[in-house]
Amino acid sequence: MIGRVKTSTTAQPALVRLALVVVGHLVALGLVYYLTVHTATGRELADASLRGAIRVRPLVTGTVEQILDVVSVASLLGTMAVVAVIALLRLARLEGLVAIGLLAGANVSTWLLKNVLLTRPDLGLDEVAPPTLNSLPSGHATAAFSAVAALVFVLPRRWRQVTATVGAGYAALTGVATMLAGWHRAADSVAAFLVVGAWGGVAAAVLVVTGSHTAGGLARLAAPRPPSPRSGGRRPAKPRPTGWLVRVTLVAGALAAVLAAGLVLASLAPTNAVGSMVAFLAGTLFVVAGAAGVTVGILEVLRFVEDRRRFEPGDA
Repeated sequence: MIGRVKTSTTAQPALVRLALVVVGHLVALGLVYYLTVHTATGRELADASLRGAIRVRPLVTGTVEQILDVVSVASLLGTMAVVAVIALLRLARLEGLVAIGLLAGANVSTWLLKNVLLTRPDLGLDEVAPPTLNSLPSGHATAAFSAVAALVFVLPRRWRQVTATVGAGYAALTGVATMLAGWHRAADSVAAFLVVGAWGGVAAAVLVVTGSHTAGGLARLAAPRPPSPRSGGRRPAKPRPTGWLVRVTLVAGALAAVLAAGLVLASLAPTNAVGSMVAFLAGTLFVVAGAAGVTVGILEVLRFVEDRRRFEPGDA
C-alpha cells in the first residue's frame, strides 16, 4: 500500500512535465492556425507556396501519386496490426494499446479539427484554392506521422531512433506530396505533426499513470543503476541521439523563416513566379522542420518515461 502511494506521489512531477509537453504542442498548433489562416500575410505566403507547388507538379506527378496512395485507411489498419504483433512479441501489451490509442486519437482529432472545430474565414484575397475551404490539419500527414509514432512506442530502444528518423522523413515527404497534389498547404502538415505530438504526450502520461511492469515493456519504470563513485554520487547523463534531428529542425526552420521574411519584404509572395517558387521552398522547409522537431519531442518523451525511477531513494 505504501509503495502504491509513493509511486503515485512521485509520478506527479512527471505528469506535470508531460502535461506541459501536450500544452506546448497545442499552443504551437493554435499559433500555426492563427498565423496561416487568420492573417493576410500568412494566407498570401501559403497561397504563394501552393502556386509554386502547382508549377512543380508536372515534373513529379507519378511520384506524388505513389506517395499519397500509400496513405489510406487500409495502411492505418495495417499499422495497427503490426503494432499489436510487436507488442505481443515484446510482452508489452499496455504499450501496444497506448500506441493504437495514439493512432486512433490523432486521426479522429484531425478529422474533428478540420471538419468541425476550425474554420477558414474569407479575407477577400485572390487565392488559388477556395478561400473558405479549411484544410488544416492534413489528414494524410496525420495518418503517416501517427503510424510512425505508434511504431516508435512499441519498438525496442535500439530500433527507435532509426525508425523515427526514417518515419519523419516519410511524413515530411507525404506533407510535401500533398502540396504538390494541390490538396494541402505547408501549415496543414505542420499542424498535423503537432496533433500527433500532443497525443504522444498523452500516451506517455498514460504509461506513467499505469506504471506497467510487463517484461520488456516501455512503461516499466526501472530503477536506475547506482551512481559511480567518480561521478560524485550523481548518475551520468546518457547521450541523446536526437542531436542532429534538432539541428535539422533549427536549420530548416531558420531558412524557412528567412525566405518567408524575404518574400514579405520584397512583396513577391502573391502572384510573382519567382516568389511562388521561393515560397514553395520555404513551405517545404517548414514541413521538414515540423516533422523533425515533433519527432525529437516524441523521442525525448519516451526517453523520459523510460528513465524514470520506480521509487524515490529510500523507498524500499
